[in-house]
Order: sequence, then C-alpha cells, then structure tokens
Amino acid sequence: MNRGASPLVAIVTPVYNGAKFIETAVRSVRAQSYRPLVHCVLDNASTDGTGEILARLANEPGAAPLVVHRNPETLSQSDNFNAVLKHIPPEAKYFRLLCADDAIPEGAIAEMVRVAESTEHVVMTAGVERVNGDARPHFFPSETQIFEASNALARILADEARIPHVHVLYRTDVLRQGEDFYSTEYNAADIDTVLRVLSRGGRMGFVHAPVADTTHHPDSRTQTYDKEHRTWIWEKFVFIERYGPAALSNTDFARLRKRYRRIVYRRLLWWIVSGAAAHAKRDLDRLRARGASPNLVDFIDAVLAWPAHLYTKSVARQHEPRPWPSDSVRPAS
Repeated sequence: MNRGASPLVAIVTPVYNGAKFIETAVRSVRAQSYRPLVHCVLDNASTDGTGEILARLANEPGAAPLVVHRNPETLSQSDNFNAVLKHIPPEAKYFRLLCADDAIPEGAIAEMVRVAESTEHVVMTAGVERVNGDARPHFFPSETQIFEASNALARILADEARIPHVHVLYRTDVLRQGEDFYSTEYNAADIDTVLRVLSRGGRMGFVHAPVADTTHHPDSRTQTYDKEHRTWIWEKFVFIERYGPAALSNTDFARLRKRYRRIVYRRLLWWIVSGAAAHAKRDLDRLRARGASPNLVDFIDAVLAWPAHLYTKSVARQHEPRPWPSDSVRPAS
C-alpha cells in the first residue's frame, strides 16, 4: 500500500482521424482532479485535422501535460494500440487507455487510484461504464471493491460479470518485454488483455461508480467491424477454453464450456438458415481445428437446451449477485 507521494498516471490515446471527438477526450483528461497525470497521444497519421487540434491543445497553458506523437505512416488499429504504450513515461506506476471517441468522467482517475492503492497486489482497477450516457450493468457485488484475480476472472467467465475492458487502469509492471499487450489474434483484444492479466494473479479493484463514458456511433468499431465479422461469440468460447481451467473448478468449467458450445452451435444453425454461409463455414472450420466439431445430436441438444438457457439468463438471472451474508469474508482492503 502506497502511503507516500501520489504515483504518476499516464493516460494513453491512440487516434486515427478523430477530429470529431478528440478534443472532448483530451478535455476530459484535463478535467481530472488527480495529479500527477500525463496524457500521451499517438496520432496514427491522420488526414482529417486531428493533428492540428492536438497541436493547439498541447500549446494551451496549465492543466495536465499533453504529449503528442505521430506515426510516419498508418498502422493497423491493434499495432497502434500497442505502439502508444511505448510512450508511457518510465516513472509512471499506472496507465489507462482512452479511445479518441470516449471520455473519462470527472474524478474517475482519483477514485481508481484510491482503490488501486488501498491494498497490495492490485494489478488492475475497473469500474462502471456509461455507454451513450446509460450505465451498463456489471454484476460485481457492491459489498467489496477488491477481488482476487482468480475470483474476478471466474465471475467474468461464468457469471457474465462485466468490466469496461478498454477503460481499465493497469499497473505498468503488467507490461512484458516482447509481448503484444493487445493481441493481434482477436477482434476483442481488450477483453483478452483483461483475462490474460487476471490469469497471472494479483488482485482487481472495482469502483462502484462511473469511470468511463463510451460513445457508440455509426463509425465506431462496435458498429462497423464487430457487426460485420460477428466474432464475439466465437472468441468468448475460445476465452473460456483458454482461461477457464485455471479459474474455475473442473465441474464449473465443464458446465460453462458445454453451455457456451451450445450457444456456438445455435448461432451456426442460425447462420445456415439465414444465408450467412461464409460465417457458418468459418466457425465450423474453427471448431474442427479445436476438436469440437458438432454432429446432429449436438445440434438437437443445443436447440432443446435453448428454453432453459433463456429462462436462466432472462428470468432467473443467476448471473446477478445476491446480497452477501453478514458474516461472509471480504477480501483485504
């Protein structure tokens, strides 16, 4: 636990043609009460005036420093996300990504650092996300702000507990030499990053208040690439297989894996009947490569299990946390 001077926090923003939103993002950082704070922006060779806006903002006096870098040529999105991390000052203890079309609620960084510094071994801190102004449910119990990493990982995988993956405050020592922090293997690279960091141990802090203002708009990745390629269900299945065995009991892992296989199989059936043959073939090939090719019985089982799945998810809502007993053990804080 840090009882000395406040640690330096770096906010990092990769941006490409973000003229419409970048000033709002920068000013949300400057509105933070927390100090010391530095904002590092990497312009991915924008062509729409982003550079001029950043130059003007960087020359404004006062506030938290804004340090702007520019790529000589445009990188892929994942490569630019990894590249901006190289501009984190070596003395920074924490860093947080801020997408150019999002913002940070006032006071959020101070609250995240307070939770991160409240006990030892907190490697990442999350909180509540607002999307276009509406707070999203997270399903983490309000009784505590500190979770053991394995427990947080189990809640995310099995209970559908949710954190704003791209808006996490990380300790800088989670970065590893020679490893891409944001994987180029997945569309949901930010989710994979959260799960990978948690799988390596430590603790996760959670702020029960808004820490992120996410903007979904027609040009956002969620509205373009995600909807076109439809990768989330498949990647969730892979994440369960990759990170589930160490976080869940054998029984819970087998149950969760079976439940999500059924979801993948039902989606395959939907794509087949709706004419999305290319997506169906893609994921059938992926399943075959993982030794999980479905047969007729698997498809029948997946369809028959659908009503129970809908009941559990929508009516019983077993993923929602129930109040803890008064004598339950809380994590250290």
